[in-house]
Amino acid sequence: MLSDEVASLVTHTQKPRKSSKPSDSGADRSSASAADRKRVTETPTWGDVDDAVSESIESTTTGGELSISSDNEDTPKLVRTPAKKSAASLVRTEKGKVKLLDQNLPTRQVIQAAISEVKCHVMFVHGYPELVEKNQLSMRTLLSVAEKRGVDAIKERLQVDELYALQLGALVDARIPIMRRELKDDACTNVDGYFRLGHKDFTKAKTLTEKLVYIYAMKFDGNNNATPIRNRPYQGELLVLMISNQLFHSSRAVGVKFASRFVEIAKNKSKRPEIPIPFLALVATAVYSALLWKSLGSPGKFNFSGNQFSEVYSYHVKSLERLKHDAPGKFHYMMADIYEAAHKLKHNGATGDHIELNAFELLDLEGMEED
Repeated sequence: MLSDEVASLVTHTQKPRKSSKPSDSGADRSSASAADRKRVTETPTWGDVDDAVSESIESTTTGGELSISSDNEDTPKLVRTPAKKSAASLVRTEKGKVKLLDQNLPTRQVIQAAISEVKCHVMFVHGYPELVEKNQLSMRTLLSVAEKRGVDAIKERLQVDELYALQLGALVDARIPIMRRELKDDACTNVDGYFRLGHKDFTKAKTLTEKLVYIYAMKFDGNNNATPIRNRPYQGELLVLMISNQLFHSSRAVGVKFASRFVEIAKNKSKRPEIPIPFLALVATAVYSALLWKSLGSPGKFNFSGNQFSEVYSYHVKSLERLKHDAPGKFHYMMADIYEAAHKLKHNGATGDHIELNAFELLDLEGMEED
């Protein structure tokens, strides 16, 4: 009878276990049979659990430990002690992607601060950093932010874990084209209103891109034809609007969050805050891209990448640098006037949402007195 019961618990490839404590009594045989059945049903398996894909990717020192526990002497179980989660852990989606809002608080704070720093870099140093620094900018920024905030776990893992660094860096890098796309979209939304372009004024839009006409403040005749005011370069209403929208749209905007950077620039001949050359060149490039988009019939898909517009951006940077070298006094007053106009535009309540440019009157920058 005992052999019949044991055989029902094993496959044909297994041999029945022999009891290490033989007994002749029927009670003992029944007890042994029950223990064997319980042992088979409670043998642990190592299949994937349902939430495995969303577990944190821990550093190598925080993986948890295995220990043996038992409800009674006959049913030992393997139990994994929960790992102590590190600030440097990451959470992935079911498809293995790393999303900012899924991460723990220290990681989110480091990434968000790094994004702000990179935006600042785009405005003050280079509008297309990926053309000259590729992924190095985000890596340096993340390390710097983690060190400033005292999050040593993140700093140390960035230095030793290449995949971790790439995943965090990708979240930062993704914001750079988004920022430029916002500029391009702003320009495309307002280009018709400012330049008074009709639905099919493709040729007129193309003409405005020639000889950098679009960078000047404009005056219009009765037929809505634009004539540039030649002593007011880079002071057109559209450029000022776009600068204001980017710098002062909220308390988290670069012009507010990094106000001290503009104070540093104020140590110049005009003694006033100025618009940085890289940012002004990027805004001007966005206006050019919007006019080009209009001249092509306003296609639905239109990118604003460095591969397409880096030459236009570089031309504006070189032109502004040349003006700074040849006429430093006029250059500094012009850049300060642009900053002041954008700042006043914000405080007059004209920014925040897209507006029709012909629905308000901008400051007469030409009539402003010099310090």
